[in-house]
Amino acid sequence: QPYEHEPGYLMGQAFNELVQAHGRDADGRLLDLAMFTDPPLPYIVCKGRIVTVRNPACGQEMQGLRTVAGMPLELWDEPAKHQSLLPKSFRGIGCVIGYFYQVHHESVGHLEQLERHFEDATGRTPAPAVNPRRRVVIFVQLPSTLGGDVRRFARRRSSGAMEMPTESVTVIDAANGAEQDNTPIYEWWLGPAPPQHLVQSPPEGRWKPYHPQVCRRLEAAYQNNHSFRSGEAPTDVDGVRYMMQHVIAERPFDYFGAPSREPFLAENKVTVDHPCFSAMDRASQNCFMQFQKGNPQRRRPARRRPDASEIAKRAVMTGHPCSICFSEDGQLTGCNNAHVICKQCLCMGLRTICGDTLVWDNLLCGCFSKTTRKALLTLAEHADVSVQDRITSPPKDELERQDFESEMQLMRRQFDLGAGDIPSNVFFEKMREWFKKVFIHDVGHLYHACQHPSCANKMENWILKDQFESEYQARGCTTWVCPEGHRNSVLPSAEEIDDMNRNLLLHPEYYIESAYYSQCPLRRYRLCQDCLVGGVLMLAMHGGECKQWPGYGRGHHHVFCFACARPWGDTSTSARCSHTATDCRDPGIQQVRRRDNELEVGYVDGKQYINWLKGYASAAPPTRFLRGEEPGMQRQRRLGLTDTKELLAESRKGTS
Repeated sequence: QPYEHEPGYLMGQAFNELVQAHGRDADGRLLDLAMFTDPPLPYIVCKGRIVTVRNPACGQEMQGLRTVAGMPLELWDEPAKHQSLLPKSFRGIGCVIGYFYQVHHESVGHLEQLERHFEDATGRTPAPAVNPRRRVVIFVQLPSTLGGDVRRFARRRSSGAMEMPTESVTVIDAANGAEQDNTPIYEWWLGPAPPQHLVQSPPEGRWKPYHPQVCRRLEAAYQNNHSFRSGEAPTDVDGVRYMMQHVIAERPFDYFGAPSREPFLAENKVTVDHPCFSAMDRASQNCFMQFQKGNPQRRRPARRRPDASEIAKRAVMTGHPCSICFSEDGQLTGCNNAHVICKQCLCMGLRTICGDTLVWDNLLCGCFSKTTRKALLTLAEHADVSVQDRITSPPKDELERQDFESEMQLMRRQFDLGAGDIPSNVFFEKMREWFKKVFIHDVGHLYHACQHPSCANKMENWILKDQFESEYQARGCTTWVCPEGHRNSVLPSAEEIDDMNRNLLLHPEYYIESAYYSQCPLRRYRLCQDCLVGGVLMLAMHGGECKQWPGYGRGHHHVFCFACARPWGDTSTSARCSHTATDCRDPGIQQVRRRDNELEVGYVDGKQYINWLKGYASAAPPTRFLRGEEPGMQRQRRLGLTDTKELLAESRKGTS
């Protein structure tokens, strides 16, 4: 079973570095899988050492047997000779090299004991009490590795960095919904890493993130190890081969004169001014260097990318002017462009955001949006502290005091604070309200909102439309009650009802005088009256055949007669219709109205309505409902259907 891409890639890199440092016959650890798997796999991958069995206690049949990790070499040699033993994807395109294995963390000591036992010709070294947990690892070297740089004949890219564009603001979401797990992202520079004095701009390459397990471990070291955080000492990266050191202005990466397998020259020193580091990396002190254990000359830039809220919380003053007013010193906003903002502009910018729930992007310094919730709330907390400080100790300069009083008046008016004390968390609460309104705007269409004013912004009291349809509407119920006891009705709006009634009145004619098989006249459109019970306006269109709709009873969960509009089925009662019913009569043109918490259907006499259109009657016929009627001309004026000539012309066009 092949390893996943990242562990496999790192094993290959570690093996190449082992060969470069100690030769092709070297052995040792390559990778601790627990560092790069989630959940952690408690195994270490090693390049094995050939051990010949010489201990007489092992028995005569094992004397002289050559082993790796206590297993015979044949387990590795056979796949090398017979590639049919390899996975299909590797057959015929690579070669098996070396002797590799993986061993369980708890079995490392037992395996070392087993190898000492095999080598001891005196027989005095005992075997381990527990058989080590290990397995064979086959290393398949592919042609790209055997042939060197496979792109050596390709056209070279133009000079300059290949760094992938990053987002304006780093947002780290909690893993699996755990709010506490907001581990910063650690990245290393994938590409050439020449000495700093030879590069004026980032070399060709890009930032590549470490595995999440590695990021969590590095962050734990950063938070708990003062020596690592202060740049005094490095910390382990992978448990085998790499180290990482914090680079700050006072402590550059400098191992000149220190022991190293390859000489560390003075020109190999790296400072925070290395072109790979961004202005934000420098300002937030998140520059690092990754290097090989015992060989710091082999090094490359690395960096730490925390959530923007962490940087905003630190309120780092950079000495640069505010990116908005260019008058006052500013603190880092937390965006990746290292923008800074002064206290007054921060308050003004947050008031602008809170006052408009339709603008979600390019906020504050132009880098924030509705997705940067934690960072904006952190900045709101800073704004609250700033306002309270200035209220406690107002400016003494006359002009500054006037500006401050004007700002406070504007805040009271915009936030509806009245004449009382300004709350100590006013910006934080207003930003929370803004995010809630934006969220409602994003997902509100999925809910039926509670119609009571006190629940206008309480989404927890709303009901999902899917839930309403399955739990209420499917049972013919059009009302629901919110958790606070407010009764709500989910019915079409007055505009939707009027639109439906207009469509029905625009074609009062029969589209066919004698339908197939049923031998009765039919209108083109009918409302499904069973759907009206559930509060749904479902307009059906007859497409031919008999009066049963839908044809053969398939395609809709209700079946009715298109002539009389009654449900289809057993005609033992007058409430239903069928092909054998003798009382099937056209009740007229349907109309619908809202009455209390339900929809009520009524009918307009079709012949009288057409006579009115032709000028044979002075007034339109009324709509007759089960409980009362609406005068015809009142209905026509309400629907805007008073021009009889236009209405007659539309009717004569037909619906075909």
